[in-house]
Amino acid sequence: MTPRPSSSSPTRLQVGAVVGVIVLAVLGVWTVSSLTSSGPTSSASPGIGQTSQLPAASGSGLGVGSIGPNGSVVPSGSAAPGSSAAAKPTAKPTAKPTAKPTAKPTPAPKPVTSIKLATAFSGFTKPVFITGAKDGTNRLFVVEQTGHIRVIVNGKTQSTDFLNVSGLINYDGAEQGLLGLAFNPSFKTNGYFYVYYNQANGGNAGNIMIARYQALNGTNVANAGSAKLMISPIPHTQFGNHNGGDMAFGPNGLLYFGTGDGGSGGNPTGTAQSLSSYLGKMLRMNVNSATPIKPTIWAYGLRNPWRWSFDSATGDMWIGDAGQDRYEEIDHVSRSQVLSSTRINFGWNVWEGRACYPSGTSCSAHGVTMPVAVYGHNLGCVVIGGYVYRGPVAGLRGNYFYGDDCSGRIWRLVAKLGNQTGVQVADTSLSISSFGVDDAGNEYVVSLSGTIYKIGP
Repeated sequence: MTPRPSSSSPTRLQVGAVVGVIVLAVLGVWTVSSLTSSGPTSSASPGIGQTSQLPAASGSGLGVGSIGPNGSVVPSGSAAPGSSAAAKPTAKPTAKPTAKPTAKPTPAPKPVTSIKLATAFSGFTKPVFITGAKDGTNRLFVVEQTGHIRVIVNGKTQSTDFLNVSGLINYDGAEQGLLGLAFNPSFKTNGYFYVYYNQANGGNAGNIMIARYQALNGTNVANAGSAKLMISPIPHTQFGNHNGGDMAFGPNGLLYFGTGDGGSGGNPTGTAQSLSSYLGKMLRMNVNSATPIKPTIWAYGLRNPWRWSFDSATGDMWIGDAGQDRYEEIDHVSRSQVLSSTRINFGWNVWEGRACYPSGTSCSAHGVTMPVAVYGHNLGCVVIGGYVYRGPVAGLRGNYFYGDDCSGRIWRLVAKLGNQTGVQVADTSLSISSFGVDDAGNEYVVSLSGTIYKIGP
């Protein structure tokens, strides 16, 4: 309501008239605006009294015999799946969801130019391997070529052997003996582990054997009476060298193991290129088979793949294959190749490294998988394959470390496909027999003299 005009105050009358006009104008604008304004657009958040529908909840979704005295073989007879619910009305609009952050790419390995070796454990006799069991106990197991497996608990080597098979093996003081160890991926529950050794039994001495043993969960002494032969013995009696010996479970759950070509020099028996022989091969088998196990030849053309490994992050395989006269080599195949049924030919005894063998001859590279790295005998004479570092030291991750038994040198490659030149990261006086990793991914160097070293930056 506007003020009533007074005859005694013309100035007030004028001011009042002006104010009245302004008020009417404002009221008119407000009225027009309220009549013509539109509601919320479809992109707006729900308002008071509106219900936002949430997405429906999604659903959660195998022996061939036993082992007798002296290593002889004895044949064996939240919401329920699909349910959904509407969200309760909210008192005010909710904020729009922000975009989900993308994962950061894995950084490229740093160009490691040197490493340090710290003494980790000592006092072993002819150690040739160290590994964890991945059973949650963080124990370490050391394979001694003489036939003993020692267990390290909380940094202390136990006085009692985890397993003693010295009476079953042929330890010749050179290349034969107890050579390999692998724990079943379900070791924590089934207690199974596997050993690779040379048989000690008269005229069969030297044959390659793989046996399964069992240890109760968390115990530091295995059941020596639980032995079960996993394959028929692979003949290896003619020569004492080139026995292979390493084995590991692949990303497909199969047990892979590498055999040497049977020995002597130049592979005179031609086994490496022969698909009728198990020598000079990378074999694999299903250890859970209910029927007698016959290994499958996955790769051939190997001379002596003494030490090799799987990359725990990618499933790729890295092989150190010992050379003959001139070259040592590192072979690398991808996870897809590991899983494939297509056989791979690494070339021996037609190729040594990336050169034809014997020297001066001609050869074809057709169908041959060439090594990704080689080095000459001016730098060493027996390559020792290692592991891709995936442990706690960020600066070492993604580097594949390997060494040489004769020279003690250690090199690294970057864990990627393609040819590379090894970068020397250590020059030691060690007689390197193996590399190994614990359950945390720390990497070790094993010296045949009895001491084990931990790799550090």
